[in-house]
Amino acid sequence: MVRTTNLLSLFVEWVKLFTDKVTRGGKMKKWMLAICLMFINEICQATDCFDLAGRDYKIDPDLLRAISWKESRYRVNAIGINPVTGYGSGLMQVDSQHFNELDRYGIKPEHLTTDPCMNIYTGAYYLAIAFKKWGVSWEAVGAYNAGFRKTERQNQRRLAYASEVYRIYTGIKSSKGIRIPVTKKSLPEINSVQNN
Repeated sequence: MVRTTNLLSLFVEWVKLFTDKVTRGGKMKKWMLAICLMFINEICQATDCFDLAGRDYKIDPDLLRAISWKESRYRVNAIGINPVTGYGSGLMQVDSQHFNELDRYGIKPEHLTTDPCMNIYTGAYYLAIAFKKWGVSWEAVGAYNAGFRKTERQNQRRLAYASEVYRIYTGIKSSKGIRIPVTKKSLPEINSVQNN
């Protein structure tokens, strides 16, 4: 919760600085503050949801954050075109190929771009499926994006994706003062990533 409070304080200070220099009177300040607070609220909700989904699916929340950054740069309403399967939706870029399955649970495509928690939980669900299918491994992290087809091209795509997520993940961890060992030959065992 400290992180959320610090983030909110930073944005409020930024708004004060920006609006003091740009506006006259108080109307613009109030509108700018309201817009920033709405943005902060979305980020704070999503931050808590990474922790909750990580706990519920036994996945390190920072791994979910790293995937979300790679997929959408934390944009709640992101839509990414996938020429093979359609498109990805929201923070975790949940693929449209899953929409029929999700509909059975009452999850509609529009929920995935308007409800950050639902999107994060849905992404965590599909990552958990990848872990169940291939074990808790970086290859399974790669399958979150590149699928399970066993071809050389897909293997390369999985490795490239997992390597990028790993880079983001270690950045998130180092910002918290946690050092993750880096090996030159391959990615480390993901067991060190899994939430205990």
